[in-house]
Amino acid sequence: MTSRRNILLGGLALAGALRSAHSQPVQTLDGPTIFETGTPAYRFDRFTLPAPTGNTDYVIRVAWPDRSPPPNGFTTVFALDGTAVAATLNSTLLTRMAEQGGPAIVAIGYDSGQRFASLERTRDYTPPNANGDPVKDPRGRDGGHAAAFHDLLIHKIIPQAESIAPLDPGTRQLWGHSYGGLFTLFAAMRSDGSFGHFTAASPSLWWNDGEFAAQLSNWLDGDPLMSATLDIDHGSAERQRASRPANDNAQKLVRMRDAVPENLLEQFDARLRDKGVTGQMTTFDGFSHGETFPASLLKTLGVTDQS
Repeated sequence: MTSRRNILLGGLALAGALRSAHSQPVQTLDGPTIFETGTPAYRFDRFTLPAPTGNTDYVIRVAWPDRSPPPNGFTTVFALDGTAVAATLNSTLLTRMAEQGGPAIVAIGYDSGQRFASLERTRDYTPPNANGDPVKDPRGRDGGHAAAFHDLLIHKIIPQAESIAPLDPGTRQLWGHSYGGLFTLFAAMRSDGSFGHFTAASPSLWWNDGEFAAQLSNWLDGDPLMSATLDIDHGSAERQRASRPANDNAQKLVRMRDAVPENLLEQFDARLRDKGVTGQMTTFDGFSHGETFPASLLKTLGVTDQS
C-alpha cells in the first residue's frame, strides 16, 4: 500500500537545525558537536575503526537516552554522514527525543574534521556497476565500494555499537541522504534482515548514468520478498534549486543529473508499492537537496513539527 505525504516544517528547535544545515557546503565545523559537549538527556560514547589503507578512519558516535531502556533495548537509527548528523542535533532536540523514549543514534562518520567527508563517502556509499566493479564519480573520485562498506557495517559497526549501549537489534533502522540514500537502497536490496526499516533521503539515482537505477528496476522485476519497510524522502525543489558549478568536472555531474527524469524517484516509489514493499514517500515542500538532509533526519528521529 502506498502512502504519500507533504510536510511543512516549523518550530523553533527544528528551524534552528535547518538554518544551521544551510551552511553545510562549508565543510568546516563550527566547533564540537553535541556528541562531544554532551547533554543531560542522552549518554554518549564513540569508537573508531581503521579505513582502507591510506584513507581516513571511521568515527562512530553512539547516543542513547539517559533512562532505563525498554526490555529489548532502544530503537536505533544508524545514520550515515555521521559528523553532519552530529552537527545537526542540539540539546533541545535530544531532550525532546529523550522525553519520547528515543531513539538511540549510531552516527557513522569519518575522522576528517569535516561535516561531509567527500572522498570517503563517495568510495563507501556508492554502488558498483552491474558487474560488481568500482566506478569513478563524475569528478574522478573513487566510488562503487558499497559492498565492502556494507560488510563493515554488518560485521563490525553494528556489533560494536550494540556492545556499548542497550540497543534493540530487532528495531534497527538505516538512514542516509544523497550518496547515503543510494547506500540505503543498496542495503535494502540485499534484504538480509539486518534492518527492519530503511529511509533513503534524496538518493542520487543519476549515479553512473542511472545504471544503479536500472539495477533497482531489475531487482523489483524479480518480485523481492522484503519484510522491511522502505521510506523515500525528498524535497520538492531539488532539481529547480540544484547548484550548477561552472568547472568541467562538476558539469559532468550536472549533465548526468539532468539526464534522468525529474520524477524518477516518484516512479521508483510507485513501483516499490506495486510490488508490495511497505513504506511511504515524504515530500518536503520547497526544500532543496541540501535542506532535505536535516528535514529527513529529524523526521526519522521523530522530532518534526507538522502543520
